[in-house]
Amino acid sequence: MPKHFQDSVFKQALIALSFDLGGILSGGIVLAFSALFDANIWILALFPPILTIRGNIGGMFSGKLGTMLHTGEIKPRLLSNTPDFYALIKTICFLTFVDAMGIGVLSFIINLTIGSVFLEHIIFFLTIPVLTCLLAIMLTVPITAFIGITVFKRGFDPDIIVYPAMSTVDDIIVTVCYALVVSLAILPDSMLWMVAIVIAMGAILTIVLIKSRKERLVKKTLKEGVPVVLLTSLFGTFGGVGLASIKNEIKRAPSLLLIYPALIDTLGDVGAILGSMETTKLALGYVSSFKETIRKGLSDLFAVEGAAATMHIIFGLVAFLLGVASGFSPNLIKVVAISLTSNLIGVIPIYLFSIFLAVRTFRYGLDPDNFVIPAVSSVSDVTATLTLIAAIAIIGV
Repeated sequence: MPKHFQDSVFKQALIALSFDLGGILSGGIVLAFSALFDANIWILALFPPILTIRGNIGGMFSGKLGTMLHTGEIKPRLLSNTPDFYALIKTICFLTFVDAMGIGVLSFIINLTIGSVFLEHIIFFLTIPVLTCLLAIMLTVPITAFIGITVFKRGFDPDIIVYPAMSTVDDIIVTVCYALVVSLAILPDSMLWMVAIVIAMGAILTIVLIKSRKERLVKKTLKEGVPVVLLTSLFGTFGGVGLASIKNEIKRAPSLLLIYPALIDTLGDVGAILGSMETTKLALGYVSSFKETIRKGLSDLFAVEGAAATMHIIFGLVAFLLGVASGFSPNLIKVVAISLTSNLIGVIPIYLFSIFLAVRTFRYGLDPDNFVIPAVSSVSDVTATLTLIAAIAIIGV
């Protein structure tokens, strides 16, 4: 182990990243609904961007939750908390609506341009992301707050544990909500009331926002968060394009499809852990420059990457076993090697990106929690896809 290896960070990161095994369950849910996806092309087109929205909004909430617990802006309790705690929840709900609506429009335009969908599909792109994400956020926000407050009260660092744990839980919840909404959307005459619900939710959230417009946290988070989540969510659309480019390889090795959600989850989690730790250090005045952050953060990098590499080996083993159980004939060595190689290629770019973004936003007087995790989550989706492609090219299937 490196000389300055942070044993406590390694242990907490390993606990946090172990939740990413649930990403394989998320992949299994997708496979279970594959017949439904094949019958309606827009379902496949919307799924990656919706997962990206999950990462953006969930990442922003967990990042700000961790920082505000450390700084005392949020009390470690669920009830009778500070005004900032409830302002954060209101803001997250409104951001979810805006992000879901925005990415629905962007995804429709891109998929229409490349001929994947047609004009009559626009109604699905405007309603399904909003309903899926709002339904999911009603479940994930209380769970995230409970986990963050609990780990903080027990002396653990929420910057290390909360987002990695919740990213996988969020993926599963979002996938289930998406399957439910899609199942309802394909029923006859269902779109009329679904559109009515979207309009009603938009009106309610707008009224709440207007009443809260003078609150400092609401103004700052919306001003900085809206453009960030919309821009970064665009990456979710391109992630699907990259995955489609290796569809033949996936057909030959279906186990790779099982580990794909875990790969993107874990790479995003690594960047989120390191980025959240540094944003907290910046907020507390422990570091102030990019070089200083890199120098003092290397021990954190070694510890978190040690945990991530361990989990990628486990991902490969689990995917192999599930592949065998499903009647496939996966190559154990290749599946594990592809999983681990994908991690090793992607970790340094994500680390440098998260640290650079944290320091630059902080120096410009912006809140890094509004930028780092949403950006890292989106970039990691594309990066993990590219590193998977590279690993397959190096090792083969």
